[in-house]
Amino acid sequence: MLFTPDSPSALSLLPGLRHRKLVLASASPRRKQLIGMLGIPFEVRPIGADEIYPKEITGPDIPRFLSELKARAAVSTLSPEEILITSDTVVQLDGQTLEKPASPEEAFRMIRALSGRTHEVTTGFTIVDGRQTDVLKTDHDTVTVSFVHLSDDFIHHYIEHHQPFDKAGAYGAQDLIGACGIHSLNGSFYTVMGLPMHKIFSTLQTFD
Repeated sequence: MLFTPDSPSALSLLPGLRHRKLVLASASPRRKQLIGMLGIPFEVRPIGADEIYPKEITGPDIPRFLSELKARAAVSTLSPEEILITSDTVVQLDGQTLEKPASPEEAFRMIRALSGRTHEVTTGFTIVDGRQTDVLKTDHDTVTVSFVHLSDDFIHHYIEHHQPFDKAGAYGAQDLIGACGIHSLNGSFYTVMGLPMHKIFSTLQTFD
């Protein structure tokens, strides 16, 4: 589906994209919102890739691996004028990866574990030029996030009203838990939200 954002166009800052089209291979409304900030028409083209990674990889290698996995699954759909963006976000606490919760009970356990603690959020992304689909430009960004203590009542309210099931670590920094539960964040807010826009912008500037 093609989207034409309301934001002022940044094409003057990205001249290499004037005759190209961005393709966001993600169903995430948050990533759609972030790419829309560029003010450039883009297509959302979710890809159905199984997000399974080798158990021996850890830390930032996980979202980097998964973003490349999604990119390889999507490159066959690209035309030469298209530029593909894929990504993946993971939350890690004490070396343990917290993925998307499968149930309210699992979401509760995740958020309760994060309560009053500091954890890391890493988003990896891959950009592929439709003219050179064998080249994957992959990078990542890591942010340190600290939560205040969250009461059980707050956690139950959040799970009931804020749909944590499509979010790594069972929370979204852009909603209630970010406003009321995060007391400090060291790094880019947008990385926690789902895309390290500063690094994506820099990579898109290399296109000519």
